[in-house]
Amino acid sequence: MRIACIAAALALLAGCGGDKSESLPAACTNGPDAVVKALAKAPARVTIDGTPISECFNRNASGDDVQIVGTNLLAAAQQLADQKQALQLGYLIGAARRGAKRNGLGDEIVRRLEAEASVGAALRADYDRGLRAGSATG
Repeated sequence: MRIACIAAALALLAGCGGDKSESLPAACTNGPDAVVKALAKAPARVTIDGTPISECFNRNASGDDVQIVGTNLLAAAQQLADQKQALQLGYLIGAARRGAKRNGLGDEIVRRLEAEASVGAALRADYDRGLRAGSATG
């Protein structure tokens, strides 16, 4: 249900993208399981089939691209939060913040990812470590 609501919200952004001069890397469409699997490497540099998460945020993303990326990353964040994988969740959010600098439409994705990132005090150090790593290399 949460994923359906998120997908619907991201669909509202569909008319906001620019031209397709920078296409969405194929790795960014592999689904949330590919993202979660790749994040197992965190805090080392994480890539999905060689593509850093931040490169999934195209400068001239179409609304469809934003919806695909947002849906995949948000579903991955939900899995990580449910599994209490604070380090990987922090990395994902750091990488998304890095990518959102490339495309302002990514700010909404980051906001929604951060909403999934409620980690307790016991996991905060791991989350912060992942956040720093994702911001630097994601």
